[in-house]
Amino acid sequence: MSAPIYLDHNASTPIDPEVLETVIRVSRDTYANPSSVEHSQGSAAARVVETARGQIAGHLNCKETELVFTAGSTEANNLAILGAFPRLKEAGRAHLITTKIEHPSVLACFDHLEGRGARVTRLGADEGGQVSLDELVEALTDETGLVSIMAANNETGVLQPILQAGQLAENAGALFHTDFSQASALVPLDLKNSPIHLASFSGHKAYGPKGVGALYRSIRKPRVNLAPVMFGGGQEKGLRAGTLNTPGIAGLGHAFELISKHVERDRERIGALRDQLERELKETLQVQINGNTQARLPNTISITINGVVPQALMQKLRNDLCFSASSACATEHVETSHVLLAMFGDTPRARNAFRLGLGRQTRREDISRVADLFGQAAHELLLLRSA
Repeated sequence: MSAPIYLDHNASTPIDPEVLETVIRVSRDTYANPSSVEHSQGSAAARVVETARGQIAGHLNCKETELVFTAGSTEANNLAILGAFPRLKEAGRAHLITTKIEHPSVLACFDHLEGRGARVTRLGADEGGQVSLDELVEALTDETGLVSIMAANNETGVLQPILQAGQLAENAGALFHTDFSQASALVPLDLKNSPIHLASFSGHKAYGPKGVGALYRSIRKPRVNLAPVMFGGGQEKGLRAGTLNTPGIAGLGHAFELISKHVERDRERIGALRDQLERELKETLQVQINGNTQARLPNTISITINGVVPQALMQKLRNDLCFSASSACATEHVETSHVLLAMFGDTPRARNAFRLGLGRQTRREDISRVADLFGQAAHELLLLRSA
């Protein structure tokens, strides 16, 4: 039996073969603690870390000293939001702004800070999945300290106007943070020439290893001052305690270097395959594409097939296709995605949405196969429903 076709790249990407070789080589040859620079092996490990820091800084056009290595974008989001708040509160800027469609690792940080003196405004999204800049302008006050808006939504792929939002925040004297993890493999970013003060990145969303990520924090004007949220040995200039993951960091650096080389090629090829898949699905099924189709990642389809429940479709196709429902099974019931609820309310369109995420390994010959499998399975489920 052939392996299932993988269409869940928004959840996690396969590690690039070149990156995997780097991780294996560094794991084997550079095993010393990079903080142990008093001996040659430790110095060698430290050089590997700094080489990767340089690769990432080169890709993002920022200073190497502006990057803090973390265990992933969840930790980076926590460090950015929780770490910025103490200074902001002291300065009388305890008003924070985010959106209702952020990743849970961002939403949970703002929920946490509400119990510690923060006043949080959560912006909505239109039916296209985008945040209104006019609504942001109305929300900004002299007490706003931080605005956090994701670059690309992990469920719909919809892109947010982060450069415009960042400029509005900066003009109001607030810091601007973006969770860039979902966009990093497919959207170029020039941090030096942007109004972004904090940005989170993840390895496994960018064909790199799991368990490693990075936080960008500006040291230019305005210099972002963060308090640590983890305590220990004082690594990463006191901002992130814990022994550095040398092999993972090396893999992250290599992954970002490959993105620099291939991002335009990937955008064009994957986008063409995504568009082909949408056309073929529309030919055989009554579907609704969720999100602004003119402003989204080139790999993502959020789709609702009228009358088809995603969990039943996933069960039917589990040996053939890997993809995700936009709802999640809790202990006793199915929870509708907070992103789709923000866009459509509690409707069948929101409850029955699912996500297809293409990637580098998606082949042209996969597309018709995927469309055929969806068409057959969906029609069988519709027949059962009408029987």
